[in-house]
Amino acid sequence: MPSTLMLLSNPYRPDPRVLLEARALRSEGYAVTLLAWDREGKWPEEADLREASVLRCGPRCPPRSPSAILARLPRFWWRALRKSRRVDFDFVHAHDFDTLPLGLLISRLNRKPLLYDAHELYAKMVQDDVGPFSDAIWIFERWMARRADEVITVSEALAAELSRGRTKRAAVVTTSQNPDVIEGLQRQAVREGYGLKGFVLSYLGSLEPGRFVEETVGAFVPEDKVTVLIGGSGSLQPMVAEASKNNPAVRYVGVVDTDEALRLTWASDLVVAMMDPKNPNNVVGTPGKVINAMAVGRPMVTTKGLEIAKKIEARDCGIVIPYSKPRFVEAVMAAAADPGRLDEMGRRGRACFDEEYSWEHAREGLLKAYRALPGPP
Repeated sequence: MPSTLMLLSNPYRPDPRVLLEARALRSEGYAVTLLAWDREGKWPEEADLREASVLRCGPRCPPRSPSAILARLPRFWWRALRKSRRVDFDFVHAHDFDTLPLGLLISRLNRKPLLYDAHELYAKMVQDDVGPFSDAIWIFERWMARRADEVITVSEALAAELSRGRTKRAAVVTTSQNPDVIEGLQRQAVREGYGLKGFVLSYLGSLEPGRFVEETVGAFVPEDKVTVLIGGSGSLQPMVAEASKNNPAVRYVGVVDTDEALRLTWASDLVVAMMDPKNPNNVVGTPGKVINAMAVGRPMVTTKGLEIAKKIEARDCGIVIPYSKPRFVEAVMAAAADPGRLDEMGRRGRACFDEEYSWEHAREGLLKAYRALPGPP
């Protein structure tokens, strides 16, 4: 049985992309071991899950603290390197740049091929936190990516960036779920289970600045007959939880797993996928919530200036507006008044998913990258 060692810089709660890829590999007979950084210091050191065997190690590290992360990341690398010696594997799979140096080291020490999986442009993601140092990170990321045996990422724009200097182009593997998880369910039953009434506007994802979370939470009151459904975790979680206590229009459901997030997306009327276009990482990425919305035939509202917004406009499967709270409120209220148009956009989104972003496409792209790695079949 071929085996892979995945490296991840979060505790694996789980991480949606990692979960989907581990599922796909296990279904093809791969043994998957995941080495994860437990920054919170509260997760089991070992766990045997359906999709992967998980090994976690510290040190603890506060979220969104660049200085602490830079100081403690090498300690995670050292501890993960020691733990990797307990694992038999044929391939190394590094998720994002903060595990790439570790992945390259493990790959070279064990003479195993390396696959680099870039979820985003890491240097651009941390640009606001680290300032000019992000340029050095970007140079280093490209230098190391050229030394990986295979590179996969989430969008064509990211693939073009990461292919510079490589003899082989980076491949696109979207973070696509299998929509079979909604089969046999009644949409109204899902809504009733969560107490969702009226026009349901949903945001399910990372609760961090730059994702229009604060604007979405503060946009509506009960008189608007809009229920704002929020799920996820992050630095804005306390603000969201407090808003749900004070405003009946806001419904915070905490952290939900990948499959449940897809069911809640399906139960929504409109999906919020607003990203600040001032961040270059947002511009070139493909948010998982956009693909989830397409997968279950729901329209989304997103930001003009993003690469994915061009696709949404071309396929007429969502609403594209400036990154503005007044324009957002205006667009949502207009959408609530025209359910027929929303249904049409949802159908076009599902057609786009089937043609370009389906689970089958994503799964085959991942397996193709693994088959190209030297080593066991």
